[in-house]
Amino acid sequence: MHRRKFLTVAALSGLAAACGSGSEARSSSPAAALDFANPLRVPPLLHPELSKDGVRRFDLSMQAGRTQILAGKQTPTWGFNGAFLGPTLRVSRGDKVHMAVCNGLPEVSTVHWHGMRLPARMDGGPHQPIQPGAVWTPRWTIDQPAATSWYHPHPHGTTARHVYRGLAGMFIVDDDLDLDLPAEYGVDDFR
Repeated sequence: MHRRKFLTVAALSGLAAACGSGSEARSSSPAAALDFANPLRVPPLLHPELSKDGVRRFDLSMQAGRTQILAGKQTPTWGFNGAFLGPTLRVSRGDKVHMAVCNGLPEVSTVHWHGMRLPARMDGGPHQPIQPGAVWTPRWTIDQPAATSWYHPHPHGTTARHVYRGLAGMFIVDDDLDLDLPAEYGVDDFR
């Protein structure tokens, strides 16, 4: 048996076992039977207008905060433009983007544009640290087809800790293909 088929059969078997024998009355919607204590949080969308010079400018500020993840408990967190996680950045193929990334954290960090095609000097890997209080200003032209990517810190030796604390956000690239897919951000584009 191939690995993919094995994993599919295993997942379906586990799902069937978790759902029971089927003799109980069920709602027509599988999600209707679930009780979610924490509803899906849709991050704010940053999609700035094109400036007169044809550039989309994004301001991101890394900052510390506190977030209620579990009811009644505040957790120390980090985020972009807020206490936890970051806004979704949206661009189109061909856009010129200028970023201004301010490090408001008490330690060195970076911002890596994961999945983006861009010049190495704009990549934001461990070789491009942003000191506390400093601003990094990468800029490039979006030259790739539609994609859902993400951005996150990538400092040497502390990447996981920075991401676990909440420093991450989505980066959506649109192109001119008409695929007739749901596209209303935060409503039907992720179902």
